Amino acid sequence: MKLKLKRSLALILSVVILIATTVLPSARTEAEIRADMQQIQRRIDEQRAVVNDLRAQQASQEALLPALDAEVQAVQEKINLIQVEVNTLTAQIDALNARIHELNAGIEESQQQIDLMYAETQERTELIRAMQELLMERLRQQYINGPVSNLQLLLASDDLSGVLTVTEFIVRQADADAQLRSELEDEMAHMAVLQQQLRNEQANLEQQRSELQDDTFTLTQSLLRQREEQAVLDVEIQRIDEIRAEIRGIIDGIRANTAEIQRVIGREQRAYEEAQQEINRIINQRIQAGEIGNVQNAGQMVWPFPHHGARITSRFGASEPFRGGSVHRGVDVSIANNWRPDWTIHAALCGVVAAFGFNASMGNFVVIYHGHFAPAQGRIQTVYMHLRSFAPGLQRDMPVSAGQHIGMMGNTGNSTGPHLHFQVDRFNANGTRTAINPMQFVSGAPYVIN
Repeated sequence: MKLKLKRSLALILSVVILIATTVLPSARTEAEIRADMQQIQRRIDEQRAVVNDLRAQQASQEALLPALDAEVQAVQEKINLIQVEVNTLTAQIDALNARIHELNAGIEESQQQIDLMYAETQERTELIRAMQELLMERLRQQYINGPVSNLQLLLASDDLSGVLTVTEFIVRQADADAQLRSELEDEMAHMAVLQQQLRNEQANLEQQRSELQDDTFTLTQSLLRQREEQAVLDVEIQRIDEIRAEIRGIIDGIRANTAEIQRVIGREQRAYEEAQQEINRIINQRIQAGEIGNVQNAGQMVWPFPHHGARITSRFGASEPFRGGSVHRGVDVSIANNWRPDWTIHAALCGVVAAFGFNASMGNFVVIYHGHFAPAQGRIQTVYMHLRSFAPGLQRDMPVSAGQHIGMMGNTGNSTGPHLHFQVDRFNANGTRTAINPMQFVSGAPYVIN
């Protein structure tokens, strides 16, 4: 689409620039000049149509940008929500990993305690086994020797005190052996219980760790899905940015081509103005030669639009934004929201019709030469633009009187609505013209400044 647009714009520009290089011949008649002016005006109209088309294309492209901006904003909001979820999942995963780390430390500590208890159990088991072997040996000797050994110990005593001591020793030794073995067996049983408790605790910790690892896996999968969705949305934003950049490139191209065509239109308009100045010189020559009557006007002008409710919608000297900010060379007169096709336009002074016809900018227009006009301190002409039609029988060089019907109000040419553009031009010594404020020459006109 962009390539096709660029090619069409390039073709338009080449045609416009080719047309703009046309040079008007010199030493022409008024009819030839007017014919050339019509051609120039036709080219200007074509170029303005191109500008309007380019501006429409630019507007259509610019209309896409808010939707793209809104789309980017919506996608970015989704990304922001996903990022919040990612941050939450990441925090949860970090907390689970920290808990797993604590469980690993607890499992490792339990295992160390189990290992220590196992080593201690092994030592106590060896001690019990040694004691058991010692007792077994004593029992075996007693079995072999019988009670004689104790009797011999007693007979070997010198006195009764010795007998009692030996007897007490024998009894205490047997009791001590039995007590020690009982205590060791109780301790081993207690250690076995503790060891089983540690194993149970370790199994519980491992179960918790397994559950946390499962939770961590589930959260990690969710996190990966969120990141994948975020990556897809990032790609979507990149795609929209590329489209937006392409549209902005098209808009920049349209603006550049529009500016170039506007420069061409400016050159054409200057050529048109030069042709108009040449016609003015011819008209001045005709005036000097007496071909156009030298009308003398001394009084006030007649208001050219004598209808109740008329308003001045644009004053003399006002800036015209829709015409590039140029200065308004006349006054615009209209009746808001009540246009009628039978509204008549009248000559402001007596004079001679110097020109009338159609112009793309002025629409249907009439120019009346009035000769010397004392209030303006020089020769003047009045111009009436944007007419819907001309008065029947209107002809060039036809004399008209003040207040005579010359046409109907309309909306032709470069116009923003039905109205009359009324302009007064004063001729300078060198044949050029200067627009002056018409309102200084009328009094009691039925109008209101809008």
